[in-house]
Amino acid sequence: KKTTTGAVFYDVHIFYYTWYGNPLMDGKYSHWDHILVPHWDPKIASSYPRGRHMPPEDIGSSFYPELNPYSSRDPDVLESHMEQIGASAAGVLVLSWYPPGLADDNGDPTEDLVSTVLDAAYRHNLKVKGISTF
Repeated sequence: KKTTTGAVFYDVHIFYYTWYGNPLMDGKYSHWDHILVPHWDPKIASSYPRGRHMPPEDIGSSFYPELNPYSSRDPDVLESHMEQIGASAAGVLVLSWYPPGLADDNGDPTEDLVSTVLDAAYRHNLKVKGISTF
């Protein structure tokens, strides 16, 4: 059953990443705790803090999510995201992914989530376009 009732526009795309994790669903934080990105100028960088973000208060994001530092594996989060995307009128998810078994330094492989995202997008009348980040 498709649940999005408003109009969506298939020429409007939104990037979607499935690499976020939290201790409740994944046993650890993923991507919320990435390294503090240094300033590009070494002279200025020396005065900046070093290390990693420390969730849940300090996360690797410019904005704090309404759903808190969530897990991409949480079905309630995925459903909420699809509802929000549908409400925004964006019609296409650009799904960022790594080939099977691969991930970046801040997370774990997530290829097992692709079919779940495809199903959720379909329920909300959204299309999915894949883009490899590898």
